[in-house]
Amino acid sequence: MTEDFYLKLLQEYVDQGGGERTGIWWDESRIPLSSIDKSVSQLLDLTGKKAVVTGGAGANLGQACVNRLAGLGADVAVVDLKPAVAAASGQQRWATPPDAHGVAAKAAKRWGTNVIGVEGNALEWDGIDAILRECNDRLGGFDILVNNATMTSVGDFASMSHDQLDNAIRGTLAGPIYATRLALEYMLPQGSGRIINICSAAGETAMPGLTMYGAMKQGLSTFTRFLGKEVGRAGVHVNGVAPGSMWGPDRTPPVDGISGLYPRSRTAIQRYELPEEVANMVAFLASDAASAMTGVMVDMSGGQTI
Repeated sequence: MTEDFYLKLLQEYVDQGGGERTGIWWDESRIPLSSIDKSVSQLLDLTGKKAVVTGGAGANLGQACVNRLAGLGADVAVVDLKPAVAAASGQQRWATPPDAHGVAAKAAKRWGTNVIGVEGNALEWDGIDAILRECNDRLGGFDILVNNATMTSVGDFASMSHDQLDNAIRGTLAGPIYATRLALEYMLPQGSGRIINICSAAGETAMPGLTMYGAMKQGLSTFTRFLGKEVGRAGVHVNGVAPGSMWGPDRTPPVDGISGLYPRSRTAIQRYELPEEVANMVAFLASDAASAMTGVMVDMSGGQTI
């Protein structure tokens, strides 16, 4: 019979005294035994939790995440660029520029939780460092980070400039990695945390003009998987969601021609997704209902990647 290499390796580890560390697997202080007698609705309750949502004033998914988290009882920091900075960035896609303070005030009134606006560049190392320090001070700590902020370059890859390539790398991949790295300085010492990265179905389905966007989002997906494995033992869970084509209020209505039908024709549900549908999964991953999940990328594309 073929020798079980891994069983032998484990036995050697135990024989050398490492066996004491294997007790971590059944350490009851690390197992959520209290969840056994709770309902799912109780596990979804985020009362007392503190969340940071980058790109939180965005008209679609950003605001949807803020409202879903606050609606479950969390205190939330709405992080976004100053309106004038966003307008000057050339990345402004919505009818009005983001207003972190306005979105925060509206959400606080609607849900009755502490929702604050924080302005800054969440895609730069120094910017997100200052943002997280402010969020930590004003919220009294934070348990949840949603990496939603993004900036990219679209179009024919062969004609992209050096600046456009750097813009896509920094804004789609490096920025969320910076935010995650700095968030761990708060989460690892407290032995808990939830990091949710917003990826994209474009990382799984090649589409014209989205080579850099899709490639960087796929990189973020892989980063999510690997880091989820690395820090899961420390109580920090890293997961992600991959939306497809979304449409919501304040976004230009989809055209009825071929260009408007194309994204819908690629999905199983044959329609655009509401940002709130994607935000439902973000809220779930932020909750105790997802206590056994880490390193997972959840496809929320409506079947686009099938």
